[in-house]
Amino acid sequence: MAELSMAEIELLEQDLPGLSRLAVESPIYSGRRGIMEYRAAGDRGKPVALMLHGLGSSSAGYRAQLAGLSPDFHVVAWNAPGFGNSSQIDAPIVGVDEYADALDAFLRALQVERLSALVGSSWGSVVAVAFARRYPQRVGSLVLSAPNVARGHLVGEARDAELDAWLRNADVNIPVSRAAIADRLLAPQTPALVRRHVERLRDAMTTEGWRQAIRSLFSVCTPDIISAVKCPIALLFGTLDRVAPYEDHAARLLAAAPWAKSHPIEGCGHILKLEAPATFNTAVRQMAAEPRSDIVSCRR
Repeated sequence: MAELSMAEIELLEQDLPGLSRLAVESPIYSGRRGIMEYRAAGDRGKPVALMLHGLGSSSAGYRAQLAGLSPDFHVVAWNAPGFGNSSQIDAPIVGVDEYADALDAFLRALQVERLSALVGSSWGSVVAVAFARRYPQRVGSLVLSAPNVARGHLVGEARDAELDAWLRNADVNIPVSRAAIADRLLAPQTPALVRRHVERLRDAMTTEGWRQAIRSLFSVCTPDIISAVKCPIALLFGTLDRVAPYEDHAARLLAAAPWAKSHPIEGCGHILKLEAPATFNTAVRQMAAEPRSDIVSCRR
């Protein structure tokens, strides 16, 4: 991948904001009450940009956005239900809509009516699309990084076999090589600073939270629902992404939502928020400034 600029290095070297916890209320939690853990930066009076992490990550993955976007936005990055100290969803079957409802409960607790930008990475992109479809009035723009089509298109034995394979390995107690995981997620020659951050992204994972999130991937096919999203959409994808290759994921989403903006990022892999933080942050700013009327007129 390309060398990081001095400005990007500075963003990546910033200390993370501390973790906060907030009581939330929703039928998806045991006793209708839960806790959401998150990080935030920037003046609360500014437009809100909310960040959703992927399956093997947490709010810590958005350090360059918390640092770089906070002069212009109130930036919030959650630990999804079941990650870190966020309460797990209490339901017999947990689909992506339950995570969308958890996000709605979180925003109500934060007293945030509308997001200037909703940003989702990998699995977080699936939750972001589901939320934007389910709560259209609450989302001004959608930024999907390393987007994923999810697994809802699988049926029968193929679905059962793939789900079983995913769940078999979804245990934080199984010894893994974090260096090997970083190798798969990142482009070759990724700077050591980025690799160090990526190798620590699993710190907030829990086994049950991980498994619930995996099951939610099998509840939806993102191309089937993205066409119902009413706000402007941008898709960011690394040209060297081996986890969610363009042809299998972003291309299918762009076919379903041809009005969405396509942002290939040359020489990068799956963790664009850390691999190309300046480009990532610019895309968020641009989408937050995009009027919703543009997408409505484009689709008529």
